[in-house]
Amino acid sequence: MAALAEWRDFYVVIGTASGVIVGAAFIVASLATSMKEREMGMRGFITPTVVHLSSVLIGSAILAVPTLTPLALAVLLGAGGVAGMIYGAVVAVRIAKMALDLSDHVFYRIAPIAAYALLAAAAAMACRPGWPVFETLAVALVALLIVGMRNAWDMASFMIMRKPPE
Repeated sequence: MAALAEWRDFYVVIGTASGVIVGAAFIVASLATSMKEREMGMRGFITPTVVHLSSVLIGSAILAVPTLTPLALAVLLGAGGVAGMIYGAVVAVRIAKMALDLSDHVFYRIAPIAAYALLAAAAAMACRPGWPVFETLAVALVALLIVGMRNAWDMASFMIMRKPPE
């Protein structure tokens, strides 16, 4: 996989960025105070954001393996893409009835599932020479990184701007 060597720095950079933002998401989680608010916040917003960012980190780590074969790439990223789509659907159902802005519906429900679908599509391309595997992976992982950054900021803003409990 000679083409992977050309992409290695890219995946190291986005993997590092996702790791840093995962740390910030843990800080946001500590800002929640009431138990009911904390449970819904964790299950519907904080945990999925950490999962999406961790997917970028793990995907980047997989792509840094020096002996990675096309078959191993297809299996690992395919499993991650399918698992991510299933998890995204579970989260989407969990928060579907909440009064969210359109942007929240897009970034918490739709965009993650689409990004994981791209990840699975890239995995399907991995064993086919000449297909844009690394470009598709880049789009999928950057999309998950953007979703994670936006959602971490959204959660931090919500926690800071909310009224303190009485």
